[in-house]
Amino acid sequence: MKADELRKLSILELRELGASSGIKSKFKESIIMALADDYREGEPVAVEPSTNGSAPAPVPQPDNGESTIWPEVPLASCDVNGSYVEPPWYKELKAAVTMGHVELMGPAGSGKTLAVHHLAEALGKKLAVVTADGGLRKRDLVGTRELIGGRTTFQVSEFASAAKAGDWALIDEANMAEADALGFLNGMLDRPGTKGSTINVAGKAIDVHPDFRCFLTRNPGYRGTKLMNEALRDRFWSIEVPPLSGDALRLMFKAHSVKASYLDEAVFMVDRLYHAWEQNKIIYQISPRRALAAAAMAAITKGSFRDIVGRSVLTKIDSKHDRDAVEQLIKTIWQALDFSKRKNK
Repeated sequence: MKADELRKLSILELRELGASSGIKSKFKESIIMALADDYREGEPVAVEPSTNGSAPAPVPQPDNGESTIWPEVPLASCDVNGSYVEPPWYKELKAAVTMGHVELMGPAGSGKTLAVHHLAEALGKKLAVVTADGGLRKRDLVGTRELIGGRTTFQVSEFASAAKAGDWALIDEANMAEADALGFLNGMLDRPGTKGSTINVAGKAIDVHPDFRCFLTRNPGYRGTKLMNEALRDRFWSIEVPPLSGDALRLMFKAHSVKASYLDEAVFMVDRLYHAWEQNKIIYQISPRRALAAAAMAAITKGSFRDIVGRSVLTKIDSKHDRDAVEQLIKTIWQALDFSKRKNK
């Protein structure tokens, strides 16, 4: 609390508040100076006992010229058009989070991240989100020092704030994180639901709240990813998330308001490309997000969904050899779909 807010309290309330923090002074201003955030800057101010009945003077604390800013973690929100479709493994996710931290493994676009957002929102949780695909470092999880107004300030990360406050945190694409970030996680996640774990922030040991939950999502086997440390993985309940396919994929597309005229083509193409990747016929794995983006673009431009989704996939492939293989496969997929439609007429 700030000094101005504390001054609005009665002396009895102040004494009670001070006593709960180990402050024995009976004098209003001394208690305020010991408790007020804008006096103590996050550190307690020691109060010397009075020897002559006068107001005791606060003992100044060492000032290293640095303050610490703890950000507020935002409430989770699940942004999806229409109703959220719970996947078959969602029940396991809800159970696992009551025990500890959770790892979700599966292909891109299978609903891993969305499920965490949905569960957090449903339970009214605050959720810090960190993306590791740029090479996550320890400093991204802890925070960094900045110069603000000529004063050195340690800007704590939302992840560390979540750990301190007992909120939730999600690390997307965790197997693209750097070794120092994974080592930091390994040291702080060993006691979910109990006290004892700490993190070091700005040179101070901070307790990890027992209610803190960390979620990892990762896509095993993708280019640019790293093997996860087994000791770290042992701290998580692991859930293998299967790719969306068939009816489940169709439901997801419907939930995102994909036009009915695009549904058959979107489901058929995503399914066939995934199976081709599984069988090592192509090395590029399409995400359902490519079809979602193509459906939105086709609806806006009134263009051909087939042409747009094909370009959307091919522009993500750098190697000409791989691009040619996927392009030929897409042509074969449309031919097979047209043949199936003619056969079923």
